Amino acid sequence: MRGFNEVVEKLRRSTVQITDGRGGGSGVMWDAAGTIVTNAHVARSSELLLIDSSGRKFRGKVSRRDPDSDLAVIETQALNLEPAVIGDSSRLRAGEIAIAVGNPLGVAGAAAWGIIHAVGPLDFGARRSWIQADIRLAPGNSGGALATATGEIIGINTMVYGGLGLAAPSNEVTAFVRGESHHAHLGVELIAAAQELIVVAVEQDSLAHRAGVLLGDVLQCSADELRRLLAGIQQNGSIEIPIVRGGRARMLRVHAERASGARAA
Repeated sequence: MRGFNEVVEKLRRSTVQITDGRGGGSGVMWDAAGTIVTNAHVARSSELLLIDSSGRKFRGKVSRRDPDSDLAVIETQALNLEPAVIGDSSRLRAGEIAIAVGNPLGVAGAAAWGIIHAVGPLDFGARRSWIQADIRLAPGNSGGALATATGEIIGINTMVYGGLGLAAPSNEVTAFVRGESHHAHLGVELIAAAQELIVVAVEQDSLAHRAGVLLGDVLQCSADELRRLLAGIQQNGSIEIPIVRGGRARMLRVHAERASGARAA
């Protein structure tokens, strides 16, 4: 088992503990430039305390955060960080062994292993092909590494669903780090009412703001229907969302080229 131990130790050196004073999770040293990847629900503050595997503490700043995909990028000027080896998640298959390393329940550098159950979409949350692993995760694993038996990172652990650990695929994470996200985000806060969505906040300079969405607009679609519409905006160039404003129905056109500065709803 020496080989397995060496793999786990390497993963620990590429994993950090993240805390903002209220809660915490894990993060992965994605490259040698000081880029750390974690979940958006872990990186809730703009500045975070990071602790590496040796116990060394340093500060990091959140440079990008997307609640819709539940990913965030943290930048740090700390030296001597060991970057992870990033694998190709498209090559992953059911039945392969996977290793999770993180800080569950505050236990630094804890490791668990299991089997990849499936790779594919689920009927909730971000429209991605989740890596679904029969592996035991706990609070604090969020944002940590899911790796192959040889130590290549193939996912960022995000949540537990139906008894399985779910991870965002490494290829999607790499695209996010590079700013190549394929998701368009409306940039609004919504309240669901029957099959409608009521706009209660609009983010400045978001896709919604630039498209002319106003407080009180009522989107004539469900949350799932809105996600499906937004998923096609990059491919189709624009979409139309049916809304009611001041008692009058109209179509709101949203253009892909206006989405570059938008963030998640």
